[in-house]
Amino acid sequence: MELDYVHPKSIAKEGWSRQAAMKSLTGAAWWAISAALAVTPALSQASNQREIPFENSRVFGLFLVRVEANGRPAVLIVDTGSSVTIISPDLADVAPGSVDNAASPTRGSGFRGRGVFRRATLKVGCVTWRDRKVVVTDTRELSKTLGQRVDGMLGIDLLSELGVIVVDFKNHKLILGP
Repeated sequence: MELDYVHPKSIAKEGWSRQAAMKSLTGAAWWAISAALAVTPALSQASNQREIPFENSRVFGLFLVRVEANGRPAVLIVDTGSSVTIISPDLADVAPGSVDNAASPTRGSGFRGRGVFRRATLKVGCVTWRDRKVVVTDTRELSKTLGQRVDGMLGIDLLSELGVIVVDFKNHKLILGP
């Protein structure tokens, strides 16, 4: 095994780019420096990240998070494919029968139903979205299909404001970054 060593000070002194320096390294030296560079940014950003525990649904392995919706405990599916956040009528103080006569979306995939737009405050861990537009729809059939209570879906409309979402499968956590 051949190792070419380039001292970090000479890299800076000679004005090498990180890419040029990495090309000059082979074997174990390349891996050691790559590992050090990969770990350093993660450690400095750790204080800006938030961890949210999740569980998997019994049937489809969906990510479920415990949240507060308008001050009430709820369980939502983390659904990056949903363009809007959805909550059940009881979380939005909407009579269940009033969503039966509401509009039904004509586009989209997956879960569909009739719903009405309302404002809600959602809290997921230490992240709070205040007075946000959500769709209120009956989630009883969804709960029945999953074999457990589900109060709605946390959609991409809110999740996209976080910047970074990392799924830690081993520890069952979502790591939310700024």
